[in-house]
Amino acid sequence: MTSCNRQPSPLSGKSETIEVVQKVTPSKLDNTIDQIIFGVYCGECGNHCATMYRYSMGGNQNSFSADFTDSYFNKSEIIFNTYFNDKYHFDIGHDIASHIPVELLTLSKSSERFGCPDCTDGCGIYFEITKANTKQKFYIDFQTSQLTGEIKNFADYLKTKIAQLGKKNSF
Repeated sequence: MTSCNRQPSPLSGKSETIEVVQKVTPSKLDNTIDQIIFGVYCGECGNHCATMYRYSMGGNQNSFSADFTDSYFNKSEIIFNTYFNDKYHFDIGHDIASHIPVELLTLSKSSERFGCPDCTDGCGIYFEITKANTKQKFYIDFQTSQLTGEIKNFADYLKTKIAQLGKKNSF
């Protein structure tokens, strides 16, 4: 996954731009992760405002499911009632789990916000890690220009993966 930033070209005095490409480096998969939940939510939206995905890693019994019901906004458990049992979804889930930034894996808080998720109708990225029955919830600004470092790169990466799932799962 790459993210692009436009910068003035140092090679000429003109208003040219060059593209700086940053690579999201896979981290080693943390084998203590039981599941991840991720998706995009938009508070000011008319229809289909919070699609969430869950990738569960239980030994050799992995599962991938989705919630297309907007249950995220009900302030209770997200309802995952659509199941996918194919390599495409499992590969994306495993890939995301392998790219979780060390900053998130080592954070001791149970909840953290990065940027201003869903402010000014800008949507937010929801990311949850469950390890040994302990949940950590992260709310990340969808407008990643205000984010920095690993979190910005991971948010851009997640947006790409979620968009891929959205295209694959459009009904």
